[in-house]
Amino acid sequence: MAPNPAVEESHRGIRSTHSVGRIARLISAFALVLFASLGAAKATTSPLRSPRGPACHGVRVAPGDDLRRLIDRHHRWSTFCFASGVYQLSETVWTGRKFPRLDLRAGAVIDGQDGAFVGINGAGAPRDQRGTVILGGVFQHFGNEAAPTWVSPVIVGRNWVVVGTEFKDNFNAGLGIQGDGARVSRVNTHHNGRYGLVVTGACGDCPGPAGVVIEDSEIAFNNTRQLSVIGDAGGTKFSGGTRGMIVRHNDVHDNYGSGLWWDTNSRNAKVYGNRIYNNRNCGILYEVSFGGTKIHHNTLINNAMGADTVDWMLNVQLSIASSDGSRGGRGDIEIYANTIGGDAYPLALVTHAGRPSTKQVHVHDNVLILRAASSRVGGADASGTGEMFARSAGNRFRANTYRVVDPHAAYWAWNGETLTWGQWQALGHDGSGVVEQVK
Repeated sequence: MAPNPAVEESHRGIRSTHSVGRIARLISAFALVLFASLGAAKATTSPLRSPRGPACHGVRVAPGDDLRRLIDRHHRWSTFCFASGVYQLSETVWTGRKFPRLDLRAGAVIDGQDGAFVGINGAGAPRDQRGTVILGGVFQHFGNEAAPTWVSPVIVGRNWVVVGTEFKDNFNAGLGIQGDGARVSRVNTHHNGRYGLVVTGACGDCPGPAGVVIEDSEIAFNNTRQLSVIGDAGGTKFSGGTRGMIVRHNDVHDNYGSGLWWDTNSRNAKVYGNRIYNNRNCGILYEVSFGGTKIHHNTLINNAMGADTVDWMLNVQLSIASSDGSRGGRGDIEIYANTIGGDAYPLALVTHAGRPSTKQVHVHDNVLILRAASSRVGGADASGTGEMFARSAGNRFRANTYRVVDPHAAYWAWNGETLTWGQWQALGHDGSGVVEQVK
C-alpha cells in the first residue's frame, strides 16, 4: 500500500521533536558539567587574600600538604599560595627545575623542627631565566649540632630571588647563597646560631658566585652561640671568591663578630649605603681578596669594641686586611665617602702574619671620628716585611676629615710609628685633609 504522505510527515515531525529534545538535554547536561568544573577550578586557583600582602593567584597550599609532590605535579614557574599557618618539614623540599614562585606572604611559617637538613633547595636556573622565587614568610628551626655547617633553611641557587622573608632561630646560618645572579631583598635574618647569611661556592672547590645582590635587608643579633669570631662566625661571611657582589642599603647591627665579612679571593664588590653599627668586631672586613672593590657612602658607628679592647686584628670598624688591589679586579680597592665614628679604630689597612701584603688601596673623602684617645687610624703590618708601607705598594690616604679628641696628639699609625697630623702629612698622606676637634 502506498504510504500516506500526511502520516509519514507526522512521524517525521515526531522523530524530529524527539531528536531536538535529546540534543537540548545533552546540552543542558554538558553545561552543568562545565559550570561545575569551572567552579572547582575557581576553588583551587582563586586568589588567596591576606592583610599582609597582595592577593596571590595560584595553587592553594595548606599546612600538612606534601609540598614536594605539589611542586612536582605542576608546570614550571607555577605560583603556590601558602595559607597562614605553621608548615613543619621533616625533609628537604627539592624544587628541581620547576622554579616555582612560593608566596608565603599570607603568614606562612616554615619550621624545620631542628632537623639536620636544608628546607628549600633546587637547581639553579638557566642564565637567561629566573629561578625559584620566595616571597615573605618565616623560616625557623633548621639545623642542629650534628648537621653540617652549611645546612640552612634555604639554599639560594642561580637567579633565585628571595624578597621580604624572615630567617630566625636557625642553628647555623639564616640562609645560604650559592648561585650566580641571586638576589636577596628586604629580608630580616636575625638571632641565628652562626651567621645571618653566607655567600659561598656550591662545593669545596667551586668558585664563589658572581653578581649576587643583597639589599634593603636587616642582619642582626647573629652568632647567638657566641662561636669564635676568629674562625667562622658573625653577621655574614662571603667566601670562596665572590665576584661582583652588590651589598647596599642594609642595616647590619649587633652581631657577635663582624658585620660584613669578605674572606678569600673576592673582587669587584660594590658596598654602599649600608648602616653598620654595634657589631662586636669589624663592621666591614675585606680579607685576603683582590681589586675592583668600592666601599662608599656607608655609615659605621660603634663597631669593633668586643671585650672592650681595641687592636688591629679584629677591632677595626673598616678593615682591609692582606688584600691586593693591584690584582684580579677592575681597578684599585677604593674606600670613600664613608662616615665612621666611635671609640675603636675607625679604619685600617692591615697585613696579617703569613698572608699577602695589602696593596693598592685608595682611602679618600671619608669622615673619621675618633672619640677615644687610644684610637688609631692608618696601617699595621704583622708580617714583618713592611712591604705594604713602600711607595710602590700604592696605599694612600687623601682628602679625609679626622675629628679627634686632641688635634695636637698622635693618632695616625704607619710603619710601626704613631704620628701627629704634621708627621702623617709629611709621609704624603692627606695633603688636602682636615683635622678638627670632635664635639
